[in-house]
Amino acid sequence: MRDDCTAIEGGEPEAEALIAALADHIVKPAHIYRHKWRVGDLLLWDNCTVQHRAIQDYDMPQRRLMHRTTMGGAVPA
Repeated sequence: MRDDCTAIEGGEPEAEALIAALADHIVKPAHIYRHKWRVGDLLLWDNCTVQHRAIQDYDMPQRRLMHRTTMGGAVPA
């Protein structure tokens, strides 16, 4: 995930160290939720406050059905 963030405006040289520390922090097992899918499951997440990725951990012909919903409001601080 480190490639997703490359700089912090006005933060050099401390920015690189902070980005590296955050990248190391978010991949620690204590901060990872892994869902084992079952028929009928529904998951929601907030794209503004989490990092997520899909892995293909299901056999074909099973498929994931996804719907995206965008909420209005202020950007989280």
